[in-house]
Amino acid sequence: MTTEPRNNRSLLFEEASEWLIRIRENPQSADTRATFEAWRRTSSDHEQAWSDLCRLWSATGKAEPFYRPLAVSSKPKAMRLPVFFVPRLATALAIACVSALAVFFAAPSLMIRLSADHVTTTAEIQTIRLEDGSTVQLAPDSALRIEFHGNVRQVALFRGEAFFDISKDPNRKFRVIAGGAEVEVLGTAFDVHVTEAATTVSVARGSVSTIARNARSDASKSILAPGDVVSIDQRSGVTTKTLIAADDVGAWRQGRLVVSNATIESVVNIISHYDTAWITIADPSLGEQRVTGIYDLTAPKLALGALVDPFGGKVRNLGNSVTVISRY
Repeated sequence: MTTEPRNNRSLLFEEASEWLIRIRENPQSADTRATFEAWRRTSSDHEQAWSDLCRLWSATGKAEPFYRPLAVSSKPKAMRLPVFFVPRLATALAIACVSALAVFFAAPSLMIRLSADHVTTTAEIQTIRLEDGSTVQLAPDSALRIEFHGNVRQVALFRGEAFFDISKDPNRKFRVIAGGAEVEVLGTAFDVHVTEAATTVSVARGSVSTIARNARSDASKSILAPGDVVSIDQRSGVTTKTLIAADDVGAWRQGRLVVSNATIESVVNIISHYDTAWITIADPSLGEQRVTGIYDLTAPKLALGALVDPFGGKVRNLGNSVTVISRY
């Protein structure tokens, strides 16, 4: 899978987001504005990244409130603005339009990058070899930190998904902290996926014990065998256990997404990590439909079509930056 062009676009998008934060923190700085304009003129890709960020915010439908105060005036007569003021006003509107988006998306991303040892971008898969001989395959848009010291073998998965193949060490358990779950093993292979809603652990080989950190009862520990899947709700700690073919655990490493009784919304969220476009579902009822199937992650647009077509859904691409899914 070729990832360089996608990664470059993702990095430029993050740089554009960081510029928005800097401008918001010091809007009166002439030096900041001049340096930003120089960055923006570096290439057409830089300009496109800035444009994509502005268009993304407008597409959410939340840009209008930023404009509303400018339309309210105590004078019924329209005011003609000086010509020299128009570019400044346009710049101020652009910054106001997207600054909230930048803080919402970029700030958490920056904090994760500062805390994590390994971070992947859209469509990037990274293989990490640990000092004990274990390996971790990090899925796209994921981040983790490695904490090895003394008798401790621990990894914190901040976001995304990772497949762990752990070397056995009877004297040191291997622990994964991921969202609302803790996973402990000696030697095994398993997958961990963290979302805002839940942490999901599935076992390919060996056995795994999971503990729901936010559980409200003592029955928070589960022992998983090959093919077992446990999903732990981030808020309540409630545990749901299912079963899949052990060979399907971590299938994303071969470019396959295997889902069972999952909502379309959750599947779209996973596919979005393999496509640089911003993907939104315009019809909430479509996102609530449940599906079971196998989808090709190497062709995200085709996967989206295969996902929603049986329900009358359509995939519309607005340029290369925005994809809208709807029934009309």
